[in-house]
Amino acid sequence: MIFAITFFMGVTSTLAAVLEPMNYYQYTQFQAPLSWEDITGKGLKQALDSCQQSFQWQRWNCPSQDFVQKNSKPEENSPNREDVYVAAISMAAIVHTLTKDCANGVIAGCGCTENALNVPCAHEPTKALEQYEKHFGSGSGATSHNRRVVGALLQRSLEQECRCKQPGPVQGECQEEECVAVLKPFEAIAQDLLQMYDDAIQLEGASSNLKIMWQNIPIDSLVFMQDSPNYCERDATGLWKGTRGRQCSKDSSGSLEERLSCQQLCRVCGYRVRSQHVRTERRCNCKLVWGFRLQCDVCVQLERQYSCY
Repeated sequence: MIFAITFFMGVTSTLAAVLEPMNYYQYTQFQAPLSWEDITGKGLKQALDSCQQSFQWQRWNCPSQDFVQKNSKPEENSPNREDVYVAAISMAAIVHTLTKDCANGVIAGCGCTENALNVPCAHEPTKALEQYEKHFGSGSGATSHNRRVVGALLQRSLEQECRCKQPGPVQGECQEEECVAVLKPFEAIAQDLLQMYDDAIQLEGASSNLKIMWQNIPIDSLVFMQDSPNYCERDATGLWKGTRGRQCSKDSSGSLEERLSCQQLCRVCGYRVRSQHVRTERRCNCKLVWGFRLQCDVCVQLERQYSCY
């Protein structure tokens, strides 16, 4: 039993070293070969969570079925604005995940080249982008351009992260710092992509000189080809449900999109706003009885909810 506890504590301390906040590269037995299934799965989950949070109060609210369908279908020759956004944030999340896992020493054969432990390891999105292109291809037309846009955004998203290499004689002082380039948090990159979604450029599909057209499009602009469908109405194949029955909000403390959601989801789509009180029960006034048993009251709360009908 003592051996088991000692072994567990040893493993725990080793894992803690691997997960240091400064992203130091560790050569340990926990490294694994690159698995695109694992990287893609983690990246797409992160992309979907961000997408649904960003579009919570929009007519197209990034439903899971539509998100998966957009990522699984063959390359779209005439993508709409939402097709482009889903492809962009999915690529960004996958490359972001691959870049960080390489720098953190999770994946064998990538990251820092030094063989010493505790070497600060810089993020290298350029190398991750090369791996992404080898695996998924470079695409053509709008897809190719938009992938270059995402790649350029990731390369612009590097910032310096520093640690104290040589502490000073006085506590809190540092004589020498060591800095490496690391990617911004994914949430910040997702916000940049959301702005690109709003500013995306629609192109005519039948251009007489495609080469000149692509050369004149800024590298920080996503492009799409066709208009979005009417998201007010339910999709015939069930990829999105329309806005009938959707909840909206009149919370004055929420974001501008949330405050305008009843107008955008209901009235613009030809529906009325239904107001109703919903009865909810929750635990409240909890206290410890005899020092070990938790005793709570049940509080009833009436909450006003709004929906489209």
